[in-house]
Amino acid sequence: MNQIKHVIFCIIDDVRSDQFFKLISDGSLPNLKRLMNQGIYSKNCITDFPSLTYPSQVSMMTGTYTGNYLEELCHGVPSFHWMERNQVPPFLRSYNSIGSNERIQIYKLNDDLGNNCKTLFEMVGEGNTVSISQFISRGVSYLFPERKTKLMLYYLLIKHSYNVNKYIRKANLVAVKKLLNTFENPKKFFDTKEAPIASNLLFLSSDVMMHLYGPFSELYKLNLFHIDKVLGILLEGLDKLGYLEETAIAISSDHGNYKAKTVGDFGNFFNENGLTSYHPRKNSRGNMDLSGNSVGFFNFKFGSKGNKQNWNHPTVSEMENYGPKQINLLEKLFGIKGVRLMYYCEDGNTSKKGKIHLKRKDKNTGKIIRGSIEYTGSGKEFKTKYSTEAVDEDVFNYINDDIASKLLDDKFHTLDEWLDATFHIDFPLYPDLLSRNFKNPRRADIIVSTCGEVAYNIKHGKKENKNLYLHDIGLRKSAVVPLIIGGSEDLPVKEISHCKITDIVPTLLKMLGKKPHPSVVGESLI
Repeated sequence: MNQIKHVIFCIIDDVRSDQFFKLISDGSLPNLKRLMNQGIYSKNCITDFPSLTYPSQVSMMTGTYTGNYLEELCHGVPSFHWMERNQVPPFLRSYNSIGSNERIQIYKLNDDLGNNCKTLFEMVGEGNTVSISQFISRGVSYLFPERKTKLMLYYLLIKHSYNVNKYIRKANLVAVKKLLNTFENPKKFFDTKEAPIASNLLFLSSDVMMHLYGPFSELYKLNLFHIDKVLGILLEGLDKLGYLEETAIAISSDHGNYKAKTVGDFGNFFNENGLTSYHPRKNSRGNMDLSGNSVGFFNFKFGSKGNKQNWNHPTVSEMENYGPKQINLLEKLFGIKGVRLMYYCEDGNTSKKGKIHLKRKDKNTGKIIRGSIEYTGSGKEFKTKYSTEAVDEDVFNYINDDIASKLLDDKFHTLDEWLDATFHIDFPLYPDLLSRNFKNPRRADIIVSTCGEVAYNIKHGKKENKNLYLHDIGLRKSAVVPLIIGGSEDLPVKEISHCKITDIVPTLLKMLGKKPHPSVVGESLI
């Protein structure tokens, strides 16, 4: 790795690993195939829970997962939409919304990370760094677009553009050319004339096209072809400037995708059960907040008759006897059409020790299958134990896999042990990732999932759209992404059987001879 002096981390938003490598094998992505054949690649890179854009990209850019960001070495972003309960009244975070006292809330990502983790840019230390269209940019030397207002307009233009030729393709090309400019004329962007040591390049267009037309549409695939084309321009430009041989280029994605079977409607479910949505700007007295697509994140006000401003997490007994109608939430929420999975915390969990309850409703019989995850420790010492209530069935169906079933042994296991045992099946890494999510003070009280059968598309209690093309569930098509690291001929040529998105940052730092921050739980693939 002596020749590697520059690393470029490209995130192509919303790419399924199986489809990606199929396009490579049939010759549709020649430049990505070139990078794959000359470097490291994996067809089984496991993303985060939930498999949503910003929590996953935060984990990619920091090399760590979420958790109790106030006490542990980890980041503080548990989901795309979440409730902050540490202030009265609580506020609702939504990274694609406009807040009442701020501009687009996505700018809060760098603050929401917390102080107990570092971005790739911060870990690089000395040296120029570049962030192209990436909002997770704390510590970067040069950000494009340069001002927040321009970045906001760029973001809105891409996210809401329907003209593929005029905007989407132009955005891909502009991003690559801007990155090349920082190598060609560094003095124009930095205080020194040194080319950037670390860069991040985010392609948003693929996510836009997937949500609009689906992952197997011609328009979605044409956009991937165009991304491959502009990556060819990047490779050619770096080669002409004399930087390619000393540059490692990592290509990955934040999540895969799927098509839900139908869009659901709650009807009178909430009114019938005495549940009303909380809206802080309307001074609402609602007692719940819900966000989600096929995975729903429920927050409930603590105490059905207590302080109207108290939104501390309710106890299990309160959730079993909740609200003016004293309903059992842990049973009633299974009455929502399509809900098959449910997760919630045991009382008294801490950042170092706790228990997560798991339930699965059998699709055919309606039987409730129960299990639990216990966790202990933090950081790289974090371990989890996945237990089943019955000897012949479990919530994630690990028991039916020869490898995964061996970890149902009433023992605690590490992150990488779960990776080795579950990367090839649905719900990979879930015993570890679910526990980390529930340790975050910004966590939901109850998480449910329809496993992609029904999508509700709710953002803080409000219906957003009728989109069927989504990416939040734990099945492989949403949870497994591609990874390629190519460029310099100094890179080893090999296939990695499986890895995780938090392995990318420590791998790039290793190439540069840099040490990762103690919060990093990923491991170098070199």
